[in-house]
Amino acid sequence: MQKNVRTSLRLELKDKPGQLLAAIEPISKSGANIITISHQRDTKSVNGALIVDIVISLPETRLVELMDALRANGVAIVRIGTEHLTCTKTFILIGHILHTDLTDTVNRIDKKNIAEVTELDIVMPGMDEPSTAKLTIKAVSEQEMTQAVITLKEIAVEKHLLIINQIGGGL
Repeated sequence: MQKNVRTSLRLELKDKPGQLLAAIEPISKSGANIITISHQRDTKSVNGALIVDIVISLPETRLVELMDALRANGVAIVRIGTEHLTCTKTFILIGHILHTDLTDTVNRIDKKNIAEVTELDIVMPGMDEPSTAKLTIKAVSEQEMTQAVITLKEIAVEKHLLIINQIGGGL
């Protein structure tokens, strides 16, 4: 059984009809699954091309074949990268997040190339009122994610923060 890899692609497309299809068709034919696609007509590269970001999952042996097919269709590949942090969980934190040293919280969860805080959105209603944060952690495996969640829970107890378990699922 071939191992699938999650790969992010940044593509540049000519600003004319049919170009998005020129990118999606080879992806489909390669056996890849599209995880996300972002195509904004207002965002253009310095040379006037449209920028499209796509995250796919495909057998690792087919990546080179896909790159060749994209280039053959006139699609410029600006960036490509495989994601090693494939396990993702998102939490809500409530409390005095900034007053209890946000940098410390993030640094204690982050372990380079093992687990990282990849997104953090904070809403602060007032200076002395509790804040609400959406925190996303990515890890290389379920085992490493479990360790990151244990660390998050320890921090929450220490800093008197409430954690609402993973959005869309349990711990």
